[in-house]
Amino acid sequence: MKVAALAALSVLIVLPAEAGQGHRQSDSPLAACDNDGHCTTFAAAPASSPRKSRPKPRSAIAVASHTATANDGAATETAAAAAPATATDSPPPIPLPTPRPQGAALGANANAGGVIISSKTGARARVGVAYAARFQAYIDDLEKNHGARILFMGGIRPGRCSVASEHPCGKALDVCQLRRGAVDPRCNLPGRAALSQIAAAHGLFEGGRWCDSDYGHAQIGVTAPSCGGRWPVRLVQTGSN
Repeated sequence: MKVAALAALSVLIVLPAEAGQGHRQSDSPLAACDNDGHCTTFAAAPASSPRKSRPKPRSAIAVASHTATANDGAATETAAAAAPATATDSPPPIPLPTPRPQGAALGANANAGGVIISSKTGARARVGVAYAARFQAYIDDLEKNHGARILFMGGIRPGRCSVASEHPCGKALDVCQLRRGAVDPRCNLPGRAALSQIAAAHGLFEGGRWCDSDYGHAQIGVTAPSCGGRWPVRLVQTGSN
């Protein structure tokens, strides 16, 4: 009996201490004792630790489907950007002007500003507006009817108009002249006598008729008599002088 009483007393002493310790340490094992001092220990269930929420894994099929959808969308946008515009979206074609051949006639304004133009080469020279039509007819006649090819001409020059030179007042034109009385053979001008007759037909005086020949020079009116009265050519007056 004494032994049983001591055992019971020891149980009463030990249990409160273990209970306090168990309160402080929730992870300590639990024990149960009988009247004879035999105790049985039970393992405490471990406290559940909080779990962090994790994203739900996606299946391989779902991932492949999403990728295919994104790729199809990108491919559609790329194809749409690369597709050429339809004919209805193109602006209407702009008609291009028809090029005019060099030296072509310029119509009513052919001699605007007194400009003389070769129909074969496009060579130009400027004379007085009042005399432009006469000089232009002379050049056209030489090229169309006498096989000439006017490569260059000389018209108005700086200076003072006088009987020595009518160039400053726009009343004279040099045709293919290299220097006084000498013309470029490539222009294929008629001879002195023939050229003077052609010029006279257009109301012009040809410088080759002077004793100091100025072959290739044509002018309005006669500022000096022809040499010795040769080549009796009468000027045909056309227009004002």
